[in-house]
Amino acid sequence: MVLKCACPGCPNREKPAKVRKSALPTPTDDRLTFHTFPVNDPKRLRRWLLAVQRDVDFPLRYVSQMRLCSEHFSPDDFKTGPGKIRRLLKSTAVPSLFLQKEYARGLIKLRLNL
Repeated sequence: MVLKCACPGCPNREKPAKVRKSALPTPTDDRLTFHTFPVNDPKRLRRWLLAVQRDVDFPLRYVSQMRLCSEHFSPDDFKTGPGKIRRLLKSTAVPSLFLQKEYARGLIKLRLNL
Protein backbone atom coordinates (compact mmCIF):
# COMPACT_ATOMS: atom_id res chain seq x y z
CA MET A 1 0.00 0.00 0.00
CA VAL A 2 1.31 3.45 -0.91
CA LEU A 3 0.95 6.11 1.78
CA LYS A 4 0.16 9.64 0.63
CA CYS A 5 0.48 12.73 2.78
CA ALA A 6 -2.96 14.17 3.68
CA CYS A 7 -1.77 17.78 3.50
CA PRO A 8 -3.25 19.53 0.44
CA GLY A 9 -0.58 20.16 -2.17
CA CYS A 10 2.04 17.90 -0.57
CA PRO A 11 3.45 15.45 -3.12
CA ASN A 12 5.11 13.12 -0.60
CA ARG A 13 4.36 9.42 -0.81
CA GLU A 14 5.87 6.35 0.74
CA LYS A 15 6.23 3.23 -1.34
CA PRO A 16 6.47 -0.28 0.13
CA ALA A 17 10.05 -1.38 0.89
CA LYS A 18 10.29 -3.77 -2.06
CA VAL A 19 9.35 -0.95 -4.49
CA ARG A 20 11.77 1.67 -3.11
CA LYS A 21 15.03 2.28 -4.92
CA SER A 22 17.00 1.54 -1.78
CA ALA A 23 15.67 -0.32 1.22
CA LEU A 24 18.81 0.49 3.21
CA PRO A 25 18.16 2.41 6.41
CA THR A 26 18.98 6.10 6.28
CA PRO A 27 19.87 8.35 9.20
CA THR A 28 16.77 8.91 11.30
CA ASP A 29 16.75 12.69 10.84
CA ASP A 30 16.93 12.47 7.03
CA ARG A 31 14.20 9.90 6.50
CA LEU A 32 10.69 10.95 5.53
CA THR A 33 8.22 9.45 8.00
CA PHE A 34 4.44 9.27 8.00
CA HIS A 35 2.31 9.77 11.09
CA THR A 36 -1.28 8.89 11.96
CA PHE A 37 -3.73 11.52 13.10
CA PRO A 38 -4.32 11.55 16.89
CA VAL A 39 -7.85 10.12 16.77
CA ASN A 40 -7.78 9.30 20.51
CA ASP A 41 -7.10 12.92 21.49
CA PRO A 42 -10.08 15.03 20.28
CA LYS A 43 -8.52 18.44 21.08
CA ARG A 44 -5.28 17.67 19.29
CA LEU A 45 -7.13 15.98 16.41
CA ARG A 46 -9.13 19.17 15.89
CA ARG A 47 -5.90 21.21 15.71
CA TRP A 48 -4.40 18.77 13.19
CA LEU A 49 -7.51 18.85 10.99
CA LEU A 50 -7.61 22.65 11.05
CA ALA A 51 -3.88 22.78 10.24
CA VAL A 52 -4.35 20.65 7.11
CA GLN A 53 -7.50 22.52 6.08
CA ARG A 54 -9.92 19.65 6.72
CA ASP A 55 -13.39 19.85 8.20
CA VAL A 56 -13.28 19.17 11.94
CA ASP A 57 -16.32 16.92 11.45
CA PHE A 58 -14.48 14.76 8.90
CA PRO A 59 -15.57 11.13 9.57
CA LEU A 60 -13.21 9.34 11.97
CA ARG A 61 -13.20 6.19 9.83
CA TYR A 62 -11.43 8.22 7.12
CA VAL A 63 -9.24 10.25 9.46
CA SER A 64 -7.87 7.05 10.99
CA GLN A 65 -6.58 6.05 7.54
CA MET A 66 -4.95 9.41 6.77
CA ARG A 67 -1.23 10.07 7.29
CA LEU A 68 0.81 13.25 7.52
CA CYS A 69 4.47 13.31 6.47
CA SER A 70 7.27 14.52 8.70
CA GLU A 71 7.93 17.61 6.55
CA HIS A 72 4.98 19.34 8.21
CA PHE A 73 6.48 19.14 11.71
CA SER A 74 9.35 21.11 13.21
CA PRO A 75 12.42 19.23 14.51
CA ASP A 76 11.29 20.05 18.07
CA ASP A 77 8.12 18.00 17.52
CA PHE A 78 10.09 14.74 17.43
CA LYS A 79 11.63 12.43 19.97
CA THR A 80 13.82 9.44 19.20
CA GLY A 81 12.34 6.03 19.86
CA PRO A 82 14.09 3.06 21.45
CA GLY A 83 17.35 2.19 19.72
CA LYS A 84 17.29 5.49 17.77
CA ILE A 85 15.75 3.66 14.81
CA ARG A 86 12.38 5.43 14.66
CA ARG A 87 11.46 9.05 15.05
CA LEU A 88 8.33 9.48 17.11
CA LEU A 89 6.13 12.52 17.44
CA LYS A 90 5.81 14.05 20.87
CA SER A 91 2.31 13.86 22.31
CA THR A 92 2.05 17.65 21.97
CA ALA A 93 3.06 17.83 18.29
CA VAL A 94 0.80 19.70 15.87
CA PRO A 95 1.71 20.18 12.19
CA SER A 96 2.95 23.71 11.55
CA LEU A 97 5.03 23.72 8.34
CA PHE A 98 3.14 24.00 5.05
CA LEU A 99 3.66 24.67 1.34
CA GLN A 100 7.08 26.27 1.56
CA LYS A 101 8.51 23.89 -1.03
CA GLU A 102 5.44 24.16 -3.24
CA TYR A 103 5.65 27.97 -3.30
CA ALA A 104 9.36 27.77 -4.08
CA ARG A 105 8.71 25.32 -6.93
CA GLY A 106 6.00 27.61 -8.31
CA LEU A 107 8.33 30.61 -8.28
CA ILE A 108 11.06 28.67 -10.05
CA LYS A 109 8.63 27.43 -12.72
CA LEU A 110 7.26 30.95 -13.17
CA ARG A 111 10.74 32.37 -13.72
CA LEU A 112 11.65 29.66 -16.23
CA ASN A 113 8.50 30.34 -18.25
CA LEU A 114 9.24 34.07 -18.62
